[in-house]
Amino acid sequence: MDHRKMAALHVMEKLEQAGYQAYLVGGCVRDECLGKIPQDYDVTTDARPEQVMEIFEKVIPTGIRHGTVMVVEQKVPVEVTTFRTDGKYSNHRQPEKVEFVQSLKEDLKRRDFTMNAMAKDRNGRIIDYFGGRKDLDEGIIRTVGDPSERFQEDALRMLRAIRFANQFRFVLDPATEEGICRHRDKGSYLSVERVTSELNKMFDADTVSQGFRLLFLTRLIHFLPPFRRWDLPDEAVKATPRIDQMKSRTVRWAYLLHLCGTRRDQLAERLRQLKLSKKENKEISACFSLASQWKDPVDSMSREDWCRLLLAEGPEIVANAANLAKLTGPDTRRIPSDSQLVQWWNGLKIHQARELKVSGRDFVRHCGWEKGPWIGKVLQVLMEQVALGKLPNEKEILLKEGCKIGALHQK
Repeated sequence: MDHRKMAALHVMEKLEQAGYQAYLVGGCVRDECLGKIPQDYDVTTDARPEQVMEIFEKVIPTGIRHGTVMVVEQKVPVEVTTFRTDGKYSNHRQPEKVEFVQSLKEDLKRRDFTMNAMAKDRNGRIIDYFGGRKDLDEGIIRTVGDPSERFQEDALRMLRAIRFANQFRFVLDPATEEGICRHRDKGSYLSVERVTSELNKMFDADTVSQGFRLLFLTRLIHFLPPFRRWDLPDEAVKATPRIDQMKSRTVRWAYLLHLCGTRRDQLAERLRQLKLSKKENKEISACFSLASQWKDPVDSMSREDWCRLLLAEGPEIVANAANLAKLTGPDTRRIPSDSQLVQWWNGLKIHQARELKVSGRDFVRHCGWEKGPWIGKVLQVLMEQVALGKLPNEKEILLKEGCKIGALHQK
């Protein structure tokens, strides 16, 4: 048995021994019903947070205001939340207050979708008051209760519905989809960080084309920050199913930017507004910019041109850009496949300047010039020449050729 589940079951056992109810709840029950291994196991109980803290030795009060604590059992963190009902929601984001209750059904009633509103006891019996198991079997995303109420409470649920539909390849219940269309304007209350976090989860799924389709079909994306500030295409955008073949999150972000009508001169500002990490921004920018350059002249690029590009940008960036170009370009038949790029990369003699049998210091001593930008330019040229097999990686020959190149860059 998974050590995380074993820890959760131990937590449930101790709560029951103390006289309380305890159940596995939410995503772990859903995933087990789907035959998947859950990422974590959450427990719900009628014990109040202070009572939970009395039972266990190591407890971290992570969200005690909303009834959630983290119990560390067998060195495994297990989230334990008290049965509760939610009060009035503020700004379509979170409840202003919660009320602890004794009823599991009342707790499950506040949850977003039927498939996430199931519980399981320690013996494996599933408690399902809202038809979650049936919806799972039929591949339907359906809210618990009235979609309008659920989406007005927390606008993120609309994006989560689309993300789940994409992740599990399910369909939206008609009333749920209608609710998203009716309340999509509430998406403007969400923070950029919550939006990008959900989109990152969606992009990590095996396929993503359905998610793209629903974002534009419901027009939810027109109201989500920061997209609502962009001049998005009015017509229904159709994402090519080929995006499902591109597993890179970088390519999927770049493709979404493409679907949003992003121009190269808008790219830096739009990436800044998305508040992604610096690393993600750099990778997406390189992918998008490089692919934009290939829409016309790519047919004229030789194998040597591609090898030079691989050396300059690195194989991952070039592969991502090539895949994006295949999705967005009018005629990209001559763009090499991933396997072809890997073959060319592996066929290079060296891959970095530091693999040269000569260093910048060697050139300063041998050529007699002051240190300066010329050293980097010399090493880059020599690295390409050696990598392509046009020069042997021998120190004396490299010093001789390097001084010739360096002379061209002296003031």
